[in-house]
Amino acid sequence: MKSKYFKYQKIDPSLLKELINIDHKIAQYIDLNQPFYFRIMPNHFHCLVHTIVSQQLSNAAVDAIWTKLTNKFKKINPKVIANASLETLRDIGFSENKIKCLKQISYDICDKKLNLKKIEKLPNEKIYAILTKYHNIGNWSVDMLLIFSYYRNNIISYSDYGIKKGLKILYSVNQINQTLIDNVAKKFGNHLTLFSLVLWKISNNN
Repeated sequence: MKSKYFKYQKIDPSLLKELINIDHKIAQYIDLNQPFYFRIMPNHFHCLVHTIVSQQLSNAAVDAIWTKLTNKFKKINPKVIANASLETLRDIGFSENKIKCLKQISYDICDKKLNLKKIEKLPNEKIYAILTKYHNIGNWSVDMLLIFSYYRNNIISYSDYGIKKGLKILYSVNQINQTLIDNVAKKFGNHLTLFSLVLWKISNNN
């Protein structure tokens, strides 16, 4: 995988300690003496493309397709994707729905109908409204952009497999119900993104 697309940001231990103070159950899964890194994608388009790659696929499948994509094209940008042939994108591993999504977004960026940098300044709900109009882009995909490229601190994606698994492990439950969701939102507030990172860590370690 090409590291130039990703950066690793160390999370301040004091923030993790604050999270543990909110819910002591987290302490058994987080060692404050060990560094905790957050993999980000500063380029918004790269993050959106990677998110589209990741939809409903395993980590191994995502890595394989991303590697093929970055090996095929020296640069990943809207113009490259807009001009790529359907056959090339299929050979890389994209489904028809994902190709349609990639093309629509790339065309609109090239035509200046969509500016991912400009909408970064908007409230969350407006970003959801703009991006979910695109084929194959749902709330989960926007969540990933908000977390990994826009760095919003109040995002948790309850539809994400890793988030659901982490919640079940942390709270020893078999199902994620609305009461649990409401309690999480109330307890963690503007720490939801950091809590999400912890849940993914719990999920991956188990």
